[in-house]
Amino acid sequence: MKAFSDLSDAEILALTIYGEARGEDYLGKVAVGSVILNRVDLKGWQGKTVSEVCLKPYQFSCFLKSDPNYPILLGIAQDPQGERTKNRTFQTCYEIAEGLLSGAEARATEATSYHTASMKPFPPWAAKMTRVDKIGRHIFYREG
Repeated sequence: MKAFSDLSDAEILALTIYGEARGEDYLGKVAVGSVILNRVDLKGWQGKTVSEVCLKPYQFSCFLKSDPNYPILLGIAQDPQGERTKNRTFQTCYEIAEGLLSGAEARATEATSYHTASMKPFPPWAAKMTRVDKIGRHIFYREG
């Protein structure tokens, strides 16, 4: 996704946390960021870097052009430094992203996938995974 290609790992991670979990409490935001880093650690089909994992098609709904969050993320991507100063929620997401990347923030889950608890029916992939947590409005899973 060209619009996001010049952003740092911290900015991409913060955008994803913002797009997927800005309505969650602090732990819920950390948990979504943790899923992304857990996927990076796997270095598998989901990607080997934060950008690859976050921007892989159909993995995080906030980056789908049809998602209502997509234009919001595009706007932030055009001025991420400005958003860090004027948008308190994005600033929190960025601080979480930096903390997770540096190791100063502990990961909140060992999960590699999640979905909202309100999703009915649950996505088909959930039946093939092990449920590990429910944090906020998300249910978290890991492979195996």
